[in-house]
Amino acid sequence: MKKITLVLKSLTLIFFLIITGKVFSQSTATYTITFTSTWNSVTNDPIHGNSLVNLPANAHWSDLVGVTHNSAITLLEMGNLASLGVKNVAEAGVNIEIMNEVQAFIGSGNANQFLQASFDQFAPRTSATLNNITVSETYPLLSLVSMIAPSPDWMIAINSVNLREGGLWTNEIIIPLFPYDAGTDSGSMYTSADQPTLPNPEPISVLVNQGPFNAKPIGTLTITLNEVLSLDNQENTKVVVSPNPSNGIIKIKTSSANKLKEALVFDILGKQVATVNNKSLESSFNLNLTTLNKGIYVLKMQFENNVISSRKIVIH
Repeated sequence: MKKITLVLKSLTLIFFLIITGKVFSQSTATYTITFTSTWNSVTNDPIHGNSLVNLPANAHWSDLVGVTHNSAITLLEMGNLASLGVKNVAEAGVNIEIMNEVQAFIGSGNANQFLQASFDQFAPRTSATLNNITVSETYPLLSLVSMIAPSPDWMIAINSVNLREGGLWTNEIIIPLFPYDAGTDSGSMYTSADQPTLPNPEPISVLVNQGPFNAKPIGTLTITLNEVLSLDNQENTKVVVSPNPSNGIIKIKTSSANKLKEALVFDILGKQVATVNNKSLESSFNLNLTTLNKGIYVLKMQFENNVISSRKIVIH
């Protein structure tokens, strides 16, 4: 493994985070998390290519795996040694040991779920999606890892990305991801024979302008808020918003036991663009947003019991 010239304290310091807005504080939220790979050789893609040599014929990704957790634990971190679980993912795409590590975190009360998603294709340019992942205030941090395969011990990863900042659920985070070296194998090319790093493993390091990679990201992770709910009021704050995506005409159906009082719509920059007051307290009514531009919005709904729930809506 080549020595790095760039020293960072955590994986997240190299990431350029684009946070497009936040919504009102609640106890739980659901997110869709998608990693889209742009892994390609400079020969095939001179503009966006990130590999200085041609990719192997069997280039692909291992399952995207990870955990939602609190700040008491770390799945992996730049400058620290890889755990056995991270080593096994980075070297062979094997997830058994990292699952065991996450289960231990859950058992200690510092994590609440193991995450795993397969990629759409056995290919270098593909994507993997974790749909409707529920995140709570207690475990708002997200860590993920996937093997760049084949490779000695290369991977993409995020460390402890906080989905809840300042008491608010983040609406969207976009993270360009770069290749990392787990520090456990000293091979220098995609198909190098196993060369354990001896006498001791080296810390996790970034492969920007190292080995076969240049300084361009190898893909993008997009984390998008779907819905926000209050734990204490889920049963009487049930709401159906459909269709979604829509052409701008959206039907909102709520529980007759706890009807909607008001709906506010915000664009992705946090600007309020529409308000609807349900003065007659109907449990089903239409929201007409046809005057808005196509795009992603946040629908904030306030109920009779003053609980607030938010949904991501898409107008196309």
